[in-house]
Amino acid sequence: MLVVLMIYSTIVVLALSVPLAVLVGRERVQRFSENRAAAATFFAELSSREGESGIPRIRESVQRYNSLYDEGIAIVDRTGAVRASAGLDVERADVRQAIAGALRNQRGSVPSGLTPWSQPSVLVAAPVGGGTQVDGAVVIAASTGPARRDVAVAWMVIAGGALLILVTVALIAAALSRWVVRPLTALSSRVHTFGDKFHDQVPIEESRSPEPPAYDGPPEVRELSGAFDAMAKDVETATTAQRRLVADTAHALRNPLAALRIRLDILGMRVPESAAPAHSKTTLEVDRLTTIVEDLLVLAAAETPAHTQSAGCDVGAAVAERVEFWSSAMTVAGITPKIVGSDETHLAALPHDDLTRILDALLSNATKYAGAGANVEIGHRALEHQVVIFVSDTGSGVPAEELPNIIDRFYRGSSAQGTGTGLGLSIVHALTERAGGSLQVSGLRPSGLRIELTLPRADALS
Repeated sequence: MLVVLMIYSTIVVLALSVPLAVLVGRERVQRFSENRAAAATFFAELSSREGESGIPRIRESVQRYNSLYDEGIAIVDRTGAVRASAGLDVERADVRQAIAGALRNQRGSVPSGLTPWSQPSVLVAAPVGGGTQVDGAVVIAASTGPARRDVAVAWMVIAGGALLILVTVALIAAALSRWVVRPLTALSSRVHTFGDKFHDQVPIEESRSPEPPAYDGPPEVRELSGAFDAMAKDVETATTAQRRLVADTAHALRNPLAALRIRLDILGMRVPESAAPAHSKTTLEVDRLTTIVEDLLVLAAAETPAHTQSAGCDVGAAVAERVEFWSSAMTVAGITPKIVGSDETHLAALPHDDLTRILDALLSNATKYAGAGANVEIGHRALEHQVVIFVSDTGSGVPAEELPNIIDRFYRGSSAQGTGTGLGLSIVHALTERAGGSLQVSGLRPSGLRIELTLPRADALS
């Protein structure tokens, strides 16, 4: 950023100072040419007035001019003979050329611009007389020294001002760059600190990641981009390790819980009647823990990215199958299920087992929490590239402020009754996102709950 600002500032300063320096040179050479042209015109008029009788006076004026300004001067007649001369060799080729031009009634020209390294003198010529009658010529070897010094001083002032502006801009740009880059540097340091702490706690084999790709741009942004890439890989590794820990822990607990359940069943045959309630509560707790472990295993599997794309499953057939499976439990719970939607075949881009788990979780929740007398509608419809599956009930529903939280792990609504792990909708959400879909939960009026899944169509992806 500092380099860009300095380059831009340098271009702007040069764009202003260079034309100003050229303008100063042209203005100074204009004053110089006007003064010397006026001097040449004066001597031309003096020569035309005095004639041959005034040659001593002309020579005196020429000598005085030469001693005063230290500039050579020569006055010649129409034949080129010298009438008066001081400090100028009229035999020089350039002087002869200037005289010849003045005798043709052509005034000598000076350069359009003046620089400190211009020629030390220039020839200024003027004809004596005018019109068609040219009686001679005046040539002055005008010294450019004072004018060049004036231009040099002006250029030094301009250069000093430009340098001062650049220094000021550099200070402002440095302060601005540090102000802009400071958050990036701090953020990059925090990211590096996070990565160092993570690698200290995770085995090298799990935390090792390939080198981040090379980026273009300012060094601070490149460093931050690389640090973010490394952090993203670290977060992905940590998430994978977390899922693995949950899965390994649940898997390690499943067999001991199954063995404990069997022993409780065997023990139940010998438990005295006075201890039967405690035995029953213990059995229920073991069953609840077993359900949680099984749900955690399913959730860990659901959160693992799928490595292969599913060929798709028939949504209508899966809905009909699971509704038939849960119809007995719903009837016992006093709930009336109803399938709505078209009879067309809609293929969703997810495995059949995943769709079965999703429907089982949704229908299980409806059976447990909708309440007796509620109606449950299960349906599906097709969009251009998606399939929508919805389950709605007219039960007690969930308070509006709790709707965003019911897909969180282990969260249960305040109106939920009975047993549950709080993982059902988390599993549904994870399986839906793994398939590339989305889940939306909304309330119904006057009461009830609607859960809508949007899944990609398998035929649209092919």
